Amino acid sequence: AGIPTPWFFVVESCDDFDKEIHVPSWPLFVKPLSEGTGKGVDEHSIVRNMDELRKRAFFIIEQFSQPALVETYLPGREFTVGILGTGASARAVGVLEVSLLGNAEREVYSYINKERCEELVEYILVEDSAIVEEASRIALDVYRVLGCRDAGRIDLRTNVSGRLECIEANPLAGLNPSHSDLPILCAKAGMSYSLLISGIVESAANRIVGSMRTIPFPR
Repeated sequence: AGIPTPWFFVVESCDDFDKEIHVPSWPLFVKPLSEGTGKGVDEHSIVRNMDELRKRAFFIIEQFSQPALVETYLPGREFTVGILGTGASARAVGVLEVSLLGNAEREVYSYINKERCEELVEYILVEDSAIVEEASRIALDVYRVLGCRDAGRIDLRTNVSGRLECIEANPLAGLNPSHSDLPILCAKAGMSYSLLISGIVESAANRIVGSMRTIPFPR
């Protein structure tokens, strides 16, 4: 689909290290293949050699009972894009930069940083039109290709060249009004929590009603 992402591979089991693994560049970033809320992400997620990679991948597989996703580590700025709607009607409601404060776990938007975001993270609504346009375009492409519906978030980070790449899709974004990224983003963009929820419900209702119209009922 032409979506920019880091180079990656999946470690299914410890046996995967019995064969040669070609790594184009270090460091790498290791996390669970299917998790949320930053689970499995901490300062040890960034690995700089094969021994560290093997150790971290084994930890993820054993701790979370699932494969480990290994990616090129992107050292730049991190953004998340909030999206409302489905398919062609989906729209970006804003772009939020995740900025770690001095007392946060360094370099990664980790589980601890997310859980203690009030004291460890600064969320900044992006106003740079070039970043907003590019981040929104990539995020909407990802959202639509994956078939996400009603509301979600797409996470992006800049690579060594400063180009945005997609690092994660959140099709079931958290909705805690004061703690979850999507409501925080919407609030900073001028959208109330009640308007966010009503937008999600309206999108779902329109989608369901639209699908019902295509069902052939017996005469």
